[in-house]
Amino acid sequence: MNRPIHGPAPVSGVGAPMLLSTAFRYADNSYNAVRLIAAVSVVLSHSLLLGLNSPRYDPLSWAAYDLGATAVNVFFVLSGAMLTNSVLHRGLARFARNRFLRIYPALLASAVLIALLVGPFGTSAPLWEYYSNPQTWLYPLNVAWNFEGAVLPSMFEHGRYPGDVNVPLWTIKYEILSYIVFGIAAALGLLRHPSIAFAVWAAFGLALFANVGVDPSGETPLESLFRFGFAFLTGVVARRSGEIIPLRFGWAIAALAIAAVGTGTRFGEVTSIIGIGYASLYVGSKNWGRIAAFARRHDLSYGIYLMAWPIQQLLTRELIWFGPQIVLLFLISSAISGALAYFSWKFIEQPALRRKEAPTPENKP
Repeated sequence: MNRPIHGPAPVSGVGAPMLLSTAFRYADNSYNAVRLIAAVSVVLSHSLLLGLNSPRYDPLSWAAYDLGATAVNVFFVLSGAMLTNSVLHRGLARFARNRFLRIYPALLASAVLIALLVGPFGTSAPLWEYYSNPQTWLYPLNVAWNFEGAVLPSMFEHGRYPGDVNVPLWTIKYEILSYIVFGIAAALGLLRHPSIAFAVWAAFGLALFANVGVDPSGETPLESLFRFGFAFLTGVVARRSGEIIPLRFGWAIAALAIAAVGTGTRFGEVTSIIGIGYASLYVGSKNWGRIAAFARRHDLSYGIYLMAWPIQQLLTRELIWFGPQIVLLFLISSAISGALAYFSWKFIEQPALRRKEAPTPENKP
């Protein structure tokens, strides 16, 4: 097993840039910090949407994907790269179990907190009626398979989005699907053939370019499948080819420029995912100091993503008396969801990850 590299970021030679494969072996990288920034970006995007009740105020409303969607794309790119790195160095031992432990304990814990703590403040039903309704107690189990479709009694009826308890959960089923397909492909040995991964990645990119499944009225399941599949495969292909992909500042700037130039063209979705994906991989390869160290010790990104929307829905109803206080909405919802995410990390996710990382014949030193 390749051990993590500590100390200053290693390079391939004098004056040479760090390679992507090396960045993932560098113990002081900042990929968790990038994920944390992405989660907070989703909170900011939703604060603007809920507070101003219009997507046109999003800072990336002009781009192929708005701020929140771009942040979710970054999640998928990093997920594909990090999972590929893990399989390359640790093998497939307990793959399904490990993926379950990464997704479901925190998901179910957040659902319990939302049903029992947030729900009583967000429902229009009397408390006795809310707590006696089977929907309340079955909500965590409903979330486990129905995700954003799970409902609570009379929830947020007077909010910006009546009845929408936790809309962002809709992306998690695509993450799980990515895990399943990736695990099958890796078990079949397809990960040993980069050309196969590249061909599938190119096919998904072509589907995005050709607008397969696109509906002007909203993102369809088929469109989402190609979008998230392409983002995840971008990470897979990048890490699989990590021995030849250098991480350069100039390349990151060029990648962002290509993403911007592609906006408004048929290439917009593809250039956005590739450009911002490469820039995220570059930024995450650096040591951000205390921010990176905090994010490595306390991985709050998933918990924030799970908890923020219902809290924002609730706060929007309360803050409406003060007008569109976007900054206040963002700061308070970030603080509350961050605190709950810390609770989830400390008592749910971290203990689960310790079980996930238990030594096996394939990952013992």
